[in-house]
Parts: sequence; structure tokens; C-alpha cells
Amino acid sequence: MKKLSLSVATAITFALASPVQAEQVFFDSFESGDMSATNEDGFDWQRNNRTSVVTSEAAVYNNGEIYNVPPGNPDWEPKSGEHSLRFRYAANQEMTEQRFVLGTHYPDLWLAYWIRVPVNFYHGRLNNKFLALWPAEYDTAGTVTWQTRPSGSGGANLVYQDGGVTGGETDPTPFISVPGDRGRWMHVVARVKAASSANANDGVIQFYRRWEGEDSYAKIHEKLNADTWDDSSSRQGISRGYLMGWANDPYDEDTEWFVDDFAVHTTSPLDGAGSTSDNRPNPPELHLE
Repeated sequence: MKKLSLSVATAITFALASPVQAEQVFFDSFESGDMSATNEDGFDWQRNNRTSVVTSEAAVYNNGEIYNVPPGNPDWEPKSGEHSLRFRYAANQEMTEQRFVLGTHYPDLWLAYWIRVPVNFYHGRLNNKFLALWPAEYDTAGTVTWQTRPSGSGGANLVYQDGGVTGGETDPTPFISVPGDRGRWMHVVARVKAASSANANDGVIQFYRRWEGEDSYAKIHEKLNADTWDDSSSRQGISRGYLMGWANDPYDEDTEWFVDDFAVHTTSPLDGAGSTSDNRPNPPELHLE
């Protein structure tokens, strides 16, 4: 009969002593070098729309394998590993967007990912898309969008809309300062919980942010009486979304955002210490002797 090694006992102790972890149903570090990551529900990255998977040296995927080395010395270091997802806004061009299909409807959805502020970030005078989530039909009841608005001197506030274009912008909150936040990685966590019924107005919208090097999250937005009910569908909960999107005031220079370690959760990835499950150390491995 084989005996459990010390590492097994340590792992069991770790499991018993640790708090319950957030249920993560999808994770993509982009280390595959493409957009093929999926899960049991059928998560699917849609076509690259001026986005690409990159290493620190080259773009390696854009709707197929590529190997494009840019001129000069690009600052493409990922947050972790060797790959990240690059969003390139060419000068005076409005659109860069990465859509995704979750594969099912999540009644309580938490998205968590790292995103890096462009090294030359400067916000114009109009609104630019940051994140959108919706059940079945985009920009109708049930859609939640986050956008940036100018805060002055090139910085940005973050606003949200409960109902997409059918709901007004709410709660402008300081989000990016210029020049201090240029080139910084932030970890963002966005939550949308569907309302319990039509006209119940008991849905939840939350948005948190933690800068790299910080120990805790700042709550940017919270609405506990949201109208997150999709009148066009019998199925409630978020099923689709996109990262970034239309820039109503295009950048004057080529401007690049980067996303890494994209995760989908069905429970909160935040704990009392302000860390996410993705940032905790891995438990000891099990070995039999």
C-alpha cells in the first residue's frame, strides 16, 4: 500500500485551511499564441478586429498565424508569460474591438483581466468604449456598457450605462491620469447580475480596479437596483461582450492597449485581502510514494 508523502498531507491541509475560491469557468493567458481557448460552455473569441496576439518581439496571430516584427523597439512586454492581446488604434481610426461569445447565459457574471494603459495615452473630448456585456441583443435593455470620458489634461473618467444606448451615462469616476498612469497595468473586475424579473430593478452592476503593485481594489462603480433584464429574450444573464471598441474621438497617434490573463467567474474573484484567485500561489502538488 502506498503512503501519502508529506506534500500530500500539506496539500490536504492547504485545501482544508484555505477559503473557498471563486469559481472560474474560463481563463486565457494567450500563451497558446492564438485565440483558440474555450471551455465546456463553448466560450469563443470572435474574429480579430484590429487586435492580435503578440509577444515582446512580434505579432503572432491575427485571424490566423502570422509573424510580423514591427519596426523600432516596441514596448510589448506582457503582464505574465510571453503573450498578450494587443489592441491597436491607428491614428485617426475609430475602431479596435475584440468580441467574445460566452457559450451560455450567466445570471451572475464576473469578468477579471489585466489591461495596460497606452504609453502615449491622451483622451480626446468625446467618449470611447471600454467594455460591453449583454444577454442576447446588444444596446437594448439588459446591456451594460462602460466608456471613458475626458477628465481634462488628457486623462479619463469611467462611466457606465444600464441599458446601453437606452440608458444614460452614470457615475463619472476618475480612472486614468496623465502622465502618471501611462504604461501602467491595472487589474479590472466587472460584475453584471441579471434582474430577477422584468421591472424588478434588482440587478447588480459593479466595477473594481487595482493597479499593479497595490494590495486592494478600489470600487469604481456599484448599482444595486439595475434594470438588467433583457426584454427581447426568454433567457436572462450575460452571453456576449466585447473589450474596448469604438473611439468616438480617435487618437491623434497610433495608440496600443494590451490585455492579459482574461478570466470569467460565476462568483466573486475578490477576497478580503483584495487579491484575486489568479494571483494566489498554486497549492502544493500531490505526489504518491
